[in-house]
Amino acid sequence: QKLMVLGKPIASPVLSVFDDGSLEDLRGSSPYDDEGTRTQRTYLIRKGYLSGRLHSRETAFLLGESPTGNARTISYRFPPIVRMTNTGIEPGTVPPEDLFADIERGVYAVEYVGGNTALELFTFSPAYGYLIEGGKVGEMVKDIVLSGNLFQTLGKIDAVANDFRWTEVGWCGKGEQMGLPTPTGSPHVRLREVLVGGQCHA
Repeated sequence: QKLMVLGKPIASPVLSVFDDGSLEDLRGSSPYDDEGTRTQRTYLIRKGYLSGRLHSRETAFLLGESPTGNARTISYRFPPIVRMTNTGIEPGTVPPEDLFADIERGVYAVEYVGGNTALELFTFSPAYGYLIEGGKVGEMVKDIVLSGNLFQTLGKIDAVANDFRWTEVGWCGKGEQMGLPTPTGSPHVRLREVLVGGQCHA
């Protein structure tokens, strides 16, 4: 709980994360949430600091904060609960190709197939990846899994590229409500000293 105090540094200063249900033409977008609150851009992390939380009217009241337009439901059969809409990492200033230049040995993880969190621990499974050696992208790596302490890993992000794109295939399940569309967007991001497992593909 001490980690989740608003205004507390929680990640690298190059990282800003937002949720925005007001964006046009994305599957997580709507002018209003399912409680009638207008959607908006909410920064969860801004320059490394915890700057906001997603809220319904109920959770906002309980924490003495403002609703953010994140009360969503998959149908009238279920009550609205706090959910993501369109969630992304804000682009930085580094050209993508510069992220690889000084990596002596690493992994370029591409896309994703899933991930999980358990308290402060996480696992993340990219769709596929490539081995990086001497700043060059080389052979393919399969069955990659990134894992570790979530907060420690957020602090190890040392560069965020200036490119950005949305991935529209995301879905989220929470409680009994499965299959809610939740697009995610990101530029290329570089992390140092992250635990990676996988196999080189001959």
